Amino acid sequence: MMISPYAFSLLLAGLAGQPAYAEPLYKWVDSTGQVTYSSTPPLAGVKAEKVKVLQPPSDEDIKQAEERVKRTEEQASELENKRLDQEAKEAEEARLREAQQPQPPIVIERPVYVPQPIYYPPAHRPRPPVGPRPHPPVEPLPSPLPR
Repeated sequence: MMISPYAFSLLLAGLAGQPAYAEPLYKWVDSTGQVTYSSTPPLAGVKAEKVKVLQPPSDEDIKQAEERVKRTEEQASELENKRLDQEAKEAEEARLREAQQPQPPIVIERPVYVPQPIYYPPAHRPRPPVGPRPHPPVEPLPSPLPR
């Protein structure tokens, strides 16, 4: 878990605002097994131990922490700018690749009637017989004059 730089700065300021001296803290376990922490010593006959209290950070420690936070923020800002530049470059390259692609065919959603020529299959005709043709018998023509 990472603490934000602002929360870290507030924590350091809060620790710096405490007095340089601190009362000792005592820790003991009572007869019911409950652990108690207090700045006043327990009643006589109860075994207690003193808890070591950390000293607040010095002014130099606070300055160093603030400088680290400032450097970290600058580095984060720089990395963010690099990432945005890279994303913009990749987006431009993708747009150029898309522009070089052939246009997709136009799709018509509704059917369109296009008249087609009608196909008529050839009619089946019997073939004439192969070979010499017999001559039809010649009938005499009726004469116009009676006989």
